Amino acid sequence: MPRTLANSALMVIVAVLAACDDAGNSPAPPDEAALRVAIAAYDSAWLAKDAAVVERIVLPDYRYFTSQGGLDDRSAMLGFLADTSYALTSSRRTEMQLTFAGPVARVSSRWEGEGRYRGEPVLDDQTCGMTWMREEGVWRLLTEHCVNRPRPGAPGDSAS
Repeated sequence: MPRTLANSALMVIVAVLAACDDAGNSPAPPDEAALRVAIAAYDSAWLAKDAAVVERIVLPDYRYFTSQGGLDDRSAMLGFLADTSYALTSSRRTEMQLTFAGPVARVSSRWEGEGRYRGEPVLDDQTCGMTWMREEGVWRLLTEHCVNRPRPGAPGDSAS
């Protein structure tokens, strides 16, 4: 099966599963199901380094608040995605909580990713906040902020 067809099939499966509650019983509200599909498409596009899909999802005024206190714009984010020294080999988003306020949604989640950046291994375990806006029936990403979770036993870990 061609990769794009496989990705499309995976997104449909994710959408169907996301439309059910944790017990698999009742469908989620239409806005929630559509937002979950948009988030899955965004994550899949990052994994595949598909800048065209990311560009369609991210609003022109997109901002990324870095864990070091910086602020990146859409152009900087797309440049990072295009950087050939950066590649994810796997990623997953869990612990998602969605809150809706009209055409705006706040998404908090845990994002875990593995890959390489500038020859060094990447092993991220992050808490992320995202702000999505629904425009003309389409969910698009406005802001994002991810911070690394402390590793058990690491300096600064309050449990150690």
